[in-house]
Amino acid sequence: MSSITVVGSVNRDFVLTVKDLPHPGETVLAQHFVEGAGGKGANQAVAAARLGSRVRLVARVGADAAAILDALASEGVDVDAVRPDEGATTGIAAVVVDEAGENTIVVNPGANADLGVQDLPSRLVRSTREVVLVQNEIPPDVVGLAILRAREQGGIVILNPAPARPVDTRVLAAVDVLVPNLGELASLLGTALPADVDEARGLLERATLPCRAVVVTLGANGAILKEARSTDITHIPAPCVDAVDTVGAGDTFCGALADALARGIDLPTAAQRAVHAASHAVTGLGAQASMPYAAQLDVPAVTSAS
Repeated sequence: MSSITVVGSVNRDFVLTVKDLPHPGETVLAQHFVEGAGGKGANQAVAAARLGSRVRLVARVGADAAAILDALASEGVDVDAVRPDEGATTGIAAVVVDEAGENTIVVNPGANADLGVQDLPSRLVRSTREVVLVQNEIPPDVVGLAILRAREQGGIVILNPAPARPVDTRVLAAVDVLVPNLGELASLLGTALPADVDEARGLLERATLPCRAVVVTLGANGAILKEARSTDITHIPAPCVDAVDTVGAGDTFCGALADALARGIDLPTAAQRAVHAASHAVTGLGAQASMPYAAQLDVPAVTSAS
């Protein structure tokens, strides 16, 4: 079975659906309200577990997280390395989603901000081809050490640099696959946000990031991929779907990408599968609730390489 360690955040998500997102100073009435588990770390762990990987989550939660931990365990996520923090509350995300599936999110980090380097297992990589997946909703020193430790131990390292913030060059050089969206890529490179896929391709062609590959998620336009050993840019289009809620789509992408890479699948094929998984995720409400199982994907199931 493919093996993945996710080092990241756990949140309680409060999702409200509205006709249109409110303007500054405007009050609108919600049409629906859903509470569920979230946080990029937890979301990506669930996404990978639903596709069949053995997933361990390293995180911090508050004393109020018993139901969330039970829910993660029921998805097959190993939560033994999730440390309860009696002095803090679990992170909270307030999510507002409009009828077009667009959203705004405000996050209170809570216990996520207390995740420390001492919480990292000494062995992040436990088996051949293990993937270590990290995001930026936890402190920068933890992100950096997790990536460097995983590289030293021979793991496949994926960094989802969300939310956007500077990343040390030494840390980026230890990353196998960097997975930003367009805004995060522009932030890392210090450039303006690309207006379309062609501009995104041009930006990626000129990028001089030290990681081994970059996969840029483009929402409804799929993703583009560049490997350091090649000058080619590969565009992976997304299937046409009726989007209900885009929250968690990027996390689904990262979890599916990790699942495929942990099975020994080549990066372009892994990215294609991740695009299809993310496209499925936007057809339902809620981050984790709409994440697909392997049988629900309309692409060939991946199998472990011999």
